[in-house]
Amino acid sequence: MPRADQERVTFQPMGRRADPQPGQSLLHLAQSAGVGIEAPCGGKGLCGKCRVRPEGAATPLTPAEKALLGSDAQEGLRLACQAALPQGGTVWVPPESRAQRQVILTSGPSGELELDPAVRAFELSVPPAQPPEPEAARERLQAALSQAAGNHLQAPPELPLGLLRALPGLLKQGGELQATLRHDREIVDLTPVGEGSPLGLAVDLGTTTVVAYLCDLNSGQLLAVSSEMNPQVPYGDDVISRMSLCAGDPQGLGRLSAAAVECVNALAMDACAQAGRDPGRILECVMVGNSAMHHIFLALEPASLAMAPYAPVVRGPVEVKARQAGLALSREAWLHWLPLKAGFVGADIVAVALAVGADQIEEPTLILDLGTNGEMVLAAGGRMLACSTAAGPALEGGHIGQGMRGAPGAVERAALERGASSAELRVIGGAKPVGFCGSGLVSLISCLLEAGVLLPGGGFDQEQGHGLVREGEHGLEFVAAPAGATGHGRDLVLTSGDVAEVQLAKAAIRAGAEVLMAEMGVERLERVLLAGAFGNYLDPAEAARIGLFPPVPVEYVQGVGNSAGVGAVMALVSREQRRRADGLAHAMGYVELSGHPLFQDLFVDSMTFPGEGD
Repeated sequence: MPRADQERVTFQPMGRRADPQPGQSLLHLAQSAGVGIEAPCGGKGLCGKCRVRPEGAATPLTPAEKALLGSDAQEGLRLACQAALPQGGTVWVPPESRAQRQVILTSGPSGELELDPAVRAFELSVPPAQPPEPEAARERLQAALSQAAGNHLQAPPELPLGLLRALPGLLKQGGELQATLRHDREIVDLTPVGEGSPLGLAVDLGTTTVVAYLCDLNSGQLLAVSSEMNPQVPYGDDVISRMSLCAGDPQGLGRLSAAAVECVNALAMDACAQAGRDPGRILECVMVGNSAMHHIFLALEPASLAMAPYAPVVRGPVEVKARQAGLALSREAWLHWLPLKAGFVGADIVAVALAVGADQIEEPTLILDLGTNGEMVLAAGGRMLACSTAAGPALEGGHIGQGMRGAPGAVERAALERGASSAELRVIGGAKPVGFCGSGLVSLISCLLEAGVLLPGGGFDQEQGHGLVREGEHGLEFVAAPAGATGHGRDLVLTSGDVAEVQLAKAAIRAGAEVLMAEMGVERLERVLLAGAFGNYLDPAEAARIGLFPPVPVEYVQGVGNSAGVGAVMALVSREQRRRADGLAHAMGYVELSGHPLFQDLFVDSMTFPGEGD
């Protein structure tokens, strides 16, 4: 029997209604109703980002809420992951708590790509059977295909049962067919001539965002790009939270895997709709992502990634029929995952290395793919050395009091003249600010250091703050924007705790880079390449000002866009590039930082910000 309206929970301003279940938090109820609420910690009561205002008989405040909400609890705010409305009511979701579509980077290095895809289409004419010894339809097809391919086939290609069943009907239409071969060994598609070129899909499955590139495999032309937030984000912003869900919930891995598969299918549909093409013509899919995303997508138990010695289930390339992974492409389409390097050095950084030609770089170059899991490669003279450092989510707005992803309302750049009484903020979308994204955090901290408001040790100088530095609930804080100028009606502040989180993140990255330099005997860097969305939107001078990486002239710090996606496209349209990716993963050395004798001391040394004379 349906519940009465007064027993339902209504989420506003979305107007979504849901029936509360015993023991179900407002966050889980919202997820079941399709209401997006920010929950970077995965609903564990650690981040304090899922603030809502319930109206009704709510469950009592929990210790986590008392610690995280402070005075906001007196104003009726609760954490959706901790509170419930057993008897129904209304929940107002403030703008800063709503999961918004992030600005997703889809571009990367451009240039000519060699065209040699794994699948090739041939037009052929299959003759009718002739007496006195009529040849079978399959053998006539194979003979015609061998002739069309220039007699280069080493053996008759396999014909899957589904296509064998379709063959008689196709031959009744006259025998003028387009046959598509994969690696010259298997027929993966049979259509009448004129049905269109075979298509390929390259996917960068990121922890936060997913980008899909649709290509014509006959011409190599990029037809469309589609992107979306990773639907796993509500289960936790970082891979550790998601792996914890897999370990603690028997259905967790299946749920996360299904969410990622459904997302890729939706992106394929959208890209094909943009290009006016049929998703059933997608015959090849190449995917990249970090090791955790790789395992979760393929429904491989990721537990071994989270504990020493951090061994993946599989490290080399994975090739399976796309339908076995749940992808709704052509029935005989194949899925190819680029190889991993190690437990936390995934196919994404291998794709980045492919895109920038890391194996051909002569001068010492640091390649950084910045995020919660900071992956990096040091390349010099044909040598490559990789590591992964746990930078944490601060540079993506996580664990920051008013941090957020790069969505409308996020501060992306800041300026503060020495002695000024207010900061100038540039906000994504041009709206009033509601929080800081990663590039905005780096920008604000950089200008506070320049203005003397922030000291190299990370503390605020109240005297230099000219009234913008005050005592807050958790120590000194900088008021970036007063309540009247923000989108949520509260002061937008950078706290001492926020600064400490950025210090931890940048120290991990800087120390990891210096370990690689020591291992390779590199005394100084000549270039830094910043991959991914955060790296692309980061101002090189501001990154250098906070000491994010070892010293290098600012003009030699370059954003290289979504290089992981570019590497995936290269592997999609070229078998040689696919082989190169495999070779890169094998040739790349790996350093495990957790037990490295230099790492801890370098990490501690890197906690401070550079002084004016550094």
